[in-house]
Amino acid sequence: MKSVDILPHKDAENYLIYNRKSTDDTQNQKNSLSYQRQRNMDYVRLHKLSLAKLTLSGFCKDGIIDEAHSGYKEEGEFVLNSDGSAQYRILRPKFAQLVEMLKTRKIRGVIVLCWDRISRNEHDDMLIKKLLKLGCDIRFVDTTYEKTSSGELHMDIDGMFAAHYSRVISEKVKNAHIKLRAERRCLYLSPIGYLDQGSDNKPLDPIRAPLVKRLFEMYGTGKYGFRSLVTWANENGLTKKPSRRKRTSEEILNNVEPASIPKTVRPIDIKDIEHILRNRFYLGEVNLGSGLYGKSIAHQALISNELFNTVQKLMRTRTQSVYYVEEKFYAYRKLLRCTCGRAFTPYRTKGFMYYRSQCIGGCDNPDPNLSEGNVESAIQSLLERMHFTDEEMAEIEQQASKRISKISENRDRKLESLHSHQRKIVADLDYLTKNRITLLRTGAMVPESIKGEEDRLTKELDNVHVEIAAYGESAPAMLKFVMRFSELVKDASLYYKYALDNEKREMAMEVFSELTFRDRQLVKYSAKDGFGALLARTVPSGAGGGT
Repeated sequence: MKSVDILPHKDAENYLIYNRKSTDDTQNQKNSLSYQRQRNMDYVRLHKLSLAKLTLSGFCKDGIIDEAHSGYKEEGEFVLNSDGSAQYRILRPKFAQLVEMLKTRKIRGVIVLCWDRISRNEHDDMLIKKLLKLGCDIRFVDTTYEKTSSGELHMDIDGMFAAHYSRVISEKVKNAHIKLRAERRCLYLSPIGYLDQGSDNKPLDPIRAPLVKRLFEMYGTGKYGFRSLVTWANENGLTKKPSRRKRTSEEILNNVEPASIPKTVRPIDIKDIEHILRNRFYLGEVNLGSGLYGKSIAHQALISNELFNTVQKLMRTRTQSVYYVEEKFYAYRKLLRCTCGRAFTPYRTKGFMYYRSQCIGGCDNPDPNLSEGNVESAIQSLLERMHFTDEEMAEIEQQASKRISKISENRDRKLESLHSHQRKIVADLDYLTKNRITLLRTGAMVPESIKGEEDRLTKELDNVHVEIAAYGESAPAMLKFVMRFSELVKDASLYYKYALDNEKREMAMEVFSELTFRDRQLVKYSAKDGFGALLARTVPSGAGGGT
């Protein structure tokens, strides 16, 4: 788009015409670009105004700007700058450039049909009013705003009704979708094998439907995969439905109609096959939203429920790892990883269990294989260290009285602070409840701000409750619990050594979330909850360290 900085100086005394077509309100006569163009040109001739002979690609032609954009969409985000100014994005690119030209006096003014053609939300209202105060000549064909307080009131009312009308259109569109979904109509494009002739009429495609049905039947035999079905589909002439490409940014700015772009067909690919085989539309069902499906009034089923269920069962089976299908149980599946991040996959050879990692390129692991003995030896070594020794127990008991006293003092101070904060939040909530009407009548707060403040306080109160609960146990009780926990896991290594395979897995998964190996040696582990704390006291960071 040509920059406004290089516009001819003579256009500073001329006008532009701005026409906007709403993509939401197609039945309104004012929404027609040709209607707006005619009315605005009549106004130019009647008042003998000078129209800028300006043509910029993607912006205007012979001084006339045509823009198509939704009426009720607006930018919700804004930025607060360090100088106190607020900044938000204008969604209409042509309107944004028009505002810049008016503000920098590149043109004298602009002619529009009425207020709701140039402004459809509060953000636009503010911009137009500021431009008028700067002396920009914005003329409305259908009305004239006096430069008095009454004129400003007239402008405010028109802006309010324009915004209201925009919201009404938005509500009508949403309610219409809800109603049509409830009637089991199809509001979206049907998949391959059906034709689109309205929300209540999706007949079978006589060319593609038999081929799609054959895809289900072939996959249901269990002899064909996705790639072989793609080959078969391409050989037998099954293609995607004719479709138009998306318009480029330049085409959108030049108001190129989507209907002017020719439709093309493309060959079937693997994603299409997967989408077809998973789509419940072929059962005669329609998507009702939120993952729900219901019987459609717009189309008939192409395949039977029995065939669809057979296909789904086969797809679920084929997406599982081949290892999980061949073997129902592996003691350390999903627990072992290489240093490169790849998981170790189980396999059996000569009656023994092994694990192998398909390492990524550049992995420094010289041996990507593990025997089950390597894994069990590493786990047993960790379990043997996962309890307090007699010397540690004696030291803890010796220093307990001094440290517990200090911990208890800190705990009491923290609890006192939390309870004080809790009382303050409860008082603030009570004040909002008792004085709600007074706050609304005096204008001190609006309903939305009251609700927002109540939600904030309630969330803050919940957080305080959680913190208070965390300090609920006394220091002596916590110490007793830790000592007892250490005693319970003292014999874990012995139990693990003589446990059955399924019991070993349960113990390993209970204590660890991940074990990392390099060259058949454990180099890192991730332990859960209290187990990690007990192990961290003896295992240094680095080789064999935990997280």
